[in-house]
Amino acid sequence: KAEKMTSDVLKSALQEFMSGKAEKKGRMTYKQLQAKSPSKLDSIEVSDRNIGDFLKTARKYDVDFALKRDKSTTPPTYHVFFSAAKTEDFKRAFSEYVGKGQGKTQKRGEFTREQMQQQAQKLRSKPRKQKQREKTRENRR
Repeated sequence: KAEKMTSDVLKSALQEFMSGKAEKKGRMTYKQLQAKSPSKLDSIEVSDRNIGDFLKTARKYDVDFALKRDKSTTPPTYHVFFSAAKTEDFKRAFSEYVGKGQGKTQKRGEFTREQMQQQAQKLRSKPRKQKQREKTRENRR
């Protein structure tokens, strides 16, 4: 059963939140992630272009992770650190992220000049449809 929210319940919830005792989830600093997970941290590299897609997928699967930007490479890459204890959640999120990336490259596709010329020739050979309308006063009513 649900209880009515009293001022004492609200006060204790706000105090817990403000004190920082509430468990942090999702993106956090490297130190916070180390403190939260007693096990070893694993990492992967994600490119600068794909970091947005990865962040969406990680939020969806409620994965705790920390980002470190590697400025020494061009373009910059990100190292994503995550707890080895929650590897299964991370594997599911990462496999979906990789699947999204592959789908984008397949959709985009690359055409050769010959393929483009063949497609243009097909379009030129098709007869164009022309609409003809007759305007009369009888058709308006």
